[in-house]
Amino acid sequence: MKTDDRSLLKFSFAVAGIAVAALVLAGRPAPLIARSSPPRTNVSPRPAQANGAQAAQEPAQKTAGEVYMNLQVLKEIPSDQLIPAMQYITAALGVECQYCHVPRHFDSDDKQTKATARKMMQMMFAIDKDNFNGRREVTCYTCHRGASKAESMPILSASTTGQSMMGGAGMSGRPNGMGMGMAKPSEAGAGANAGAASLPAISVDAIIAKYTDALGGAAAIQKITTLDEKGVAEMASRGMKVDVEEVRKAPDKAMLTVHMPNGAAMSQGYDGANGWHAFPGRPAEDLTWDDLVRAKQWASFIPGLNLKQDFVRAQAAGTEKIGDQEAYRVIGFRKGGGRVMFYFDAQSGLLLRVSERIESPLGSLPQDTDYSDYRDVSGVKLPFTVTVAHVQGPTIYKWDQIQANVSADDSRFEKPAQKTAQP
Repeated sequence: MKTDDRSLLKFSFAVAGIAVAALVLAGRPAPLIARSSPPRTNVSPRPAQANGAQAAQEPAQKTAGEVYMNLQVLKEIPSDQLIPAMQYITAALGVECQYCHVPRHFDSDDKQTKATARKMMQMMFAIDKDNFNGRREVTCYTCHRGASKAESMPILSASTTGQSMMGGAGMSGRPNGMGMGMAKPSEAGAGANAGAASLPAISVDAIIAKYTDALGGAAAIQKITTLDEKGVAEMASRGMKVDVEEVRKAPDKAMLTVHMPNGAAMSQGYDGANGWHAFPGRPAEDLTWDDLVRAKQWASFIPGLNLKQDFVRAQAAGTEKIGDQEAYRVIGFRKGGGRVMFYFDAQSGLLLRVSERIESPLGSLPQDTDYSDYRDVSGVKLPFTVTVAHVQGPTIYKWDQIQANVSADDSRFEKPAQKTAQP
């Protein structure tokens, strides 16, 4: 594979989302454009996440040490948590993979920075164990804040520099607060409720009812059974832009295809029960564990419409500001832990944002999916711009056209069959 092709592959499968998570969340369409991973060895398919009796029949997931080469500190974690952990390090230190790894030889120990990283992880785990009863309170980001070298000297105050302590540049020349490469956090933080206190309390049912009406009404929504979306995906931080197509079928089938400039295509799909992804020149692989959970969430036909069915519990949680718009917040609680926050425009009722955290053994990665530029498609308003903000920078999906009720057989969403080699 050529170097340019590897870069496109990294772009097209680089977090959010999916397994690394992401990618993506209850929002769409990010699972495909969400992850990049180092070469693996002795990899076998992981069991799909399941519940109840089905879960008991599944074999245990392999550890990272059984799947990846030359792990020393993180070898006992589940294998699907290693890549989120690596992405967390790149975000917390503001670096790329090659800062610690030899390109194309991720198992090599030739770089001193890799040895240092191992010592830092051990130190962090020890601090949390000895001081916080094992709770994850201190992380890489606690000290580094987006810089490869942690600061050891306080920043001068505004009275001596003329700049704010928070958000301004100190003597080091790097911004305080969020570091290099970190996505802007959701406006759900301190002061987010300012100006929204006048909004009356509202139930989850009322929020969803208003959302349904804003989209065009239940009757109009039920008339649409498939969507064919064509456009581009842009990742400005890497200077990349590719053609994408997404086909969706109610209630929970979806397939996203990335068309690379060299003519190759990558795809990811969910057929209502199983998820998969396919890379050029390789057999399609099943999505498992966290990847599968996120694929199912991504495949929901209209994001945020079936909160009470998609989560074990949905709770209205006040109001917040999303940009200049006041929004009602609803929290969806996943079975087994984890939660996703949905923000609905208080005036229009439309979904503005889906926020969640992607967990890793080293810390949490934030990810926001914003929906905008709603337009009428066969009587239903749909977002023509979807922005997925994660630690690697935003990926922006811009749909040039969305067609409703285009023929889409169920077989289109099934995992592609492996081609038999010709004699």
